[in-house]
Amino acid sequence: MKKKDPIGVFDSGVGGLSVLRELLKVFPNENFKYIGDTLRMPYGVRSPEDVKDSTFECLKFLGKNDVKAAVIACNTATCYGLKNAKKNLDFPVIGVVEPACRYATLVTKNNKVALIATEGTVKSNVYDETIKEFNKDIELKSIGAPQLVLDVENGNLNNEIVERTISNYLNGLEDFDYDTLILGCTHFPLARGAFKKVLKEMNKSVELIDPAKRTAIDLKEILDQKDLLNEEERPRIDFYSTKDIDKFKSVVQTVIVNKIDKTFNEVKLK
Repeated sequence: MKKKDPIGVFDSGVGGLSVLRELLKVFPNENFKYIGDTLRMPYGVRSPEDVKDSTFECLKFLGKNDVKAAVIACNTATCYGLKNAKKNLDFPVIGVVEPACRYATLVTKNNKVALIATEGTVKSNVYDETIKEFNKDIELKSIGAPQLVLDVENGNLNNEIVERTISNYLNGLEDFDYDTLILGCTHFPLARGAFKKVLKEMNKSVELIDPAKRTAIDLKEILDQKDLLNEEERPRIDFYSTKDIDKFKSVVQTVIVNKIDKTFNEVKLK
């Protein structure tokens, strides 16, 4: 691995752009390769074994493109695919669950934390187990939100459509006095403005936890320890999608507004 080798980012679709956006702030001089498995999204409704296999396949693709490290920018894929990836790949791989849990335990004041995520992430209980490792007194209540994933994937980031979806899901948490909300799917921070608006209308003061920020900080520590931080003056992002590259590109151009060289490619993994 060399300093100029790219950092890999993998997500089931466009949700990982929220992670990439934070990575670009922390690593302004790094090259990136991002793959969105839009052909097989959403991951949250698929079996754990399918998610594990698809995650490994996408990370192997990044490995063939000489990444020096990779971020699984998908909570469901982190839950079911991280352990296998760490065991079988020869470059560092990190997920988004542990950084989010660690930070949530630091900011909550009443030890009541809510999680909105995919159904797959909720069913895995990984957040429940991980957050208890940092604070056993935390009470976590989770809600699966499959429609919200689809709304964001379709480009509804800040409109009445996504606000209505968010409101419907958060109403399911009304009896739970949470002061911290983990956006446990990387699609969801792309609709952060809509979350804030809905919570304000509900008269709730809630700390929103975006796993992306903490993940970027963790990755920087890893690359720094390995002396792999880059100082490239003109970095580039190569985007790959397994389906609908034009639709994927449209969302990318909305979210990643940095003046940075980008390429877009549709790929078949099998």
